[in-house]
Amino acid sequence: MSEALQKLFEHGAQWLRADFHLHTRADKEFCYDGDDDRFVASYVEALEAAGIRLAVITNHNKFDLDEFKALRKRARKSGIGVLPGVELSVKDGANGVHTLVVFSEAWLAEGQDYINQFLGVAFAGKVPAQYEQENGRSNDDLIETLKTLEAYNRDFFIIFAHVEANSGLWKELSGGRMGELAAEPLIQKYALGFQKVRTHDKPDSVCRTKVKGWWGDQYPAEVEGSDAKEITEIGKGRTVYLKLGDVGFDAVKFALTDHTFRVASEFPSLGHSHVNAVRFEGGLLDGSRVTFSPHLNCLIGIQGSGKSSILESVRYALDIPFGDKAQDKEYKDKLLPHVLKSGGKVIVEATDRHGGRFEVRRIWGHSPDVYVDGVLRPGVSIRETIIAKPLYFGQKDLAAAGKGFGHDLVEKLMGDSLKGVRKKIEERADELKTAIENFHSARSDAEDKQALEDELENVKFNLEQFDKHGVKDKLEKQLIYNEDLTYCQGIHEAAEAWRKTIDDAANQAEEDFKLIEVHSSDQNADFFTRYAAKVEELKGTVATAKALAATIKTNSTELDELRQELEGVRDGLKEEFAETERELVKALQEQGVTSIQPNAYINFTQRKQELETGIAELAKRTGKERTRLEAVLTAMNLLNNAWHDEFKLIAAVLEIINESQGSLRVEAAFKGDRNAFKVHIDGLLRGNNLRKEYYNDLSEAYSDFGEVFKDLEKACAHAKGKSQDFRSLFIENLYSLIAYQVPNSYSVTYHGKALLSHSLGQRASAMMLFLLSQKENDLLLIDQPEDDLDSQTVYEEVVKLLRRLKPNQQFIFATHNANFPVLGDAETITTCRFRDDAISISVRNIDDKSCQANVISIMEGGPEAFERRKTIYQIWKSRRA
Repeated sequence: MSEALQKLFEHGAQWLRADFHLHTRADKEFCYDGDDDRFVASYVEALEAAGIRLAVITNHNKFDLDEFKALRKRARKSGIGVLPGVELSVKDGANGVHTLVVFSEAWLAEGQDYINQFLGVAFAGKVPAQYEQENGRSNDDLIETLKTLEAYNRDFFIIFAHVEANSGLWKELSGGRMGELAAEPLIQKYALGFQKVRTHDKPDSVCRTKVKGWWGDQYPAEVEGSDAKEITEIGKGRTVYLKLGDVGFDAVKFALTDHTFRVASEFPSLGHSHVNAVRFEGGLLDGSRVTFSPHLNCLIGIQGSGKSSILESVRYALDIPFGDKAQDKEYKDKLLPHVLKSGGKVIVEATDRHGGRFEVRRIWGHSPDVYVDGVLRPGVSIRETIIAKPLYFGQKDLAAAGKGFGHDLVEKLMGDSLKGVRKKIEERADELKTAIENFHSARSDAEDKQALEDELENVKFNLEQFDKHGVKDKLEKQLIYNEDLTYCQGIHEAAEAWRKTIDDAANQAEEDFKLIEVHSSDQNADFFTRYAAKVEELKGTVATAKALAATIKTNSTELDELRQELEGVRDGLKEEFAETERELVKALQEQGVTSIQPNAYINFTQRKQELETGIAELAKRTGKERTRLEAVLTAMNLLNNAWHDEFKLIAAVLEIINESQGSLRVEAAFKGDRNAFKVHIDGLLRGNNLRKEYYNDLSEAYSDFGEVFKDLEKACAHAKGKSQDFRSLFIENLYSLIAYQVPNSYSVTYHGKALLSHSLGQRASAMMLFLLSQKENDLLLIDQPEDDLDSQTVYEEVVKLLRRLKPNQQFIFATHNANFPVLGDAETITTCRFRDDAISISVRNIDDKSCQANVISIMEGGPEAFERRKTIYQIWKSRRA
């Protein structure tokens, strides 16, 4: 295969434009007036210009071997396949039936030319000048001609040319004869196409509708050919595309045989995101690059060959989680460190739904990074922006439908679509936490207030004792000064706090405004000129704020200077105050009172002032206790609404999923996991001598802990003699309880019965069909999907559905079962081998002969898969010997 063809099929089988009806200079009807030595190059250049990748040379009743070889050789270098053929004028119908005969390589094997030998038989008794033109007629009718061709024991097929035109099959044969042909085994075996069908339904003539009625399931592919009579006409007219993994005869014949899936009149569009390739740096796959098709990809190899390693590497790079209920998790956790080794890197090349190209690079043990054109793009979501909702299932995961499986399945199906509502849940939980902290603070403030009031009573009692001896009057002047200075100090502190608030806000705003860039708009230039002026005014407010902070600082400084002035006056009275205290002590001693000291009275007076201020502040805060309780209830309600929003999203998606197929259903119940409710409260309150039956009662009576809190007094009754202890513990752990999201419960049923009650095989079958019905998931990775599935189920249900779905989704399977690549018609097949402490890979496709040999020799049920697919078996059976 040429380098150009290798590159063409780098990502497996491709949709290629084909032209089944081409003439060359060897045909008498073809006009060419260019240089002789330029004909081949000019012809191939015309094919390239028309986008034709498969050309069938079909000159009228003639085959020029030398010209064909020259064209084929030159075309291969350009990645174009050329097949040998003739436009045979068969003696049938009123004017003969032009039939395109396409020959396999065997007709030209070992330097032989059996095509011209056949033409000599078909036109026996005539010289070339009599039949090498479009009106020449062969000696035999269609059936006899096919018998003659078949006698050569070399493969071929026929396409009826321009069926509705003169010398076309539909034009030349009557309805009765058409019906006879449809029932003829040779026609059924070799007639693979009608060229140039134009009329769909026309009562007074042969048309598509009538022919389909006569031919039924034997109706072949509709193809196109430009019937070019000169180079400039190559590629004219309508198009036909074939899904091919090779441009040889066998691949083309199979495509036509499988025309429902392999032939299209227009190039199929690609609208789903997909992985293009994965490559490796370091580890067992160092330097390897595994390419993928956007459709079906199979990784094959014997056990331990490395196919699971490649699949797991893709999963790891795309950061697709295993799921909580993943089977063989220990094996999977150990696999990648063994494959990638320390410092090993996986690079996934991917395309999003809009055709954007990305690279996701992930070093073992690190988070993945997203690159666009080699530039790191932090913040780009892999499973939202790049690959839409990828799904992964490992070995045995499909059949593992045990407890908690429904939750795990929903998490996989929903992917990142819950990210928004879960962020909202986090925000609501934070708000609840703040509300609870304020609530607890209010309850603590009440206790602190009571303590201060108790202390105040004691201080007042002591002051009363002093007052009995007239101490207050004697020290009044000193007390007033102290009270006045305390007041001034409070004003100063308030001013400084105000200044700092303004100053910090101005500095932050200044930093924020520096980030505002000048915006320009081609459509709204005048508007943004005016808008920019207002932005500048906004920036100017920073200077205003800073000026205000400076004014406040000046005012604060002046106030403090006044306080210092008053303090200086007080300090100047120290001697007077000291003399007053000495006189007071002497007077008290004369009265026989020695336990009362004047400085203690001053301290008590200051403490009384502090306590009264503190109590007043706490009184303001404790007065908000009810308000703060209501704030907790409000925050709790908002959090509950966010939980319910999440549930509604899940329920809506499940409804769509359930309606998309009738076999498997997933039903959700809001906060339905009652066991999780009991486990959570037991985990928090264990060790406090509370019996578990209390928790059972609570889980039956209340949907979650928020409902318990709203009905706390009654709820405490379930703890009976421990009700007060339960109440204290509940309040103490309030946030951990009421912020706990009781999980939803999910019931999974298959044909009306719980999935868990079915056999492993039935579960796996149900899950496989279910997953294939999820059209929003662009990528499905499954490691050995056939595990627990019988081959009949794979063929009859899974593969048939897979073939219909793969044009719009990407599938990457690691498999031992030949039904997936063979009957599923895989676009790429990657053969893995482990040897010399390294994994070697070979990426091919089902049309590639070496790949076919690998499938047969490596895979379980290879020959049986070919037997099922009878048409493909006929092509490959010789290679199985």
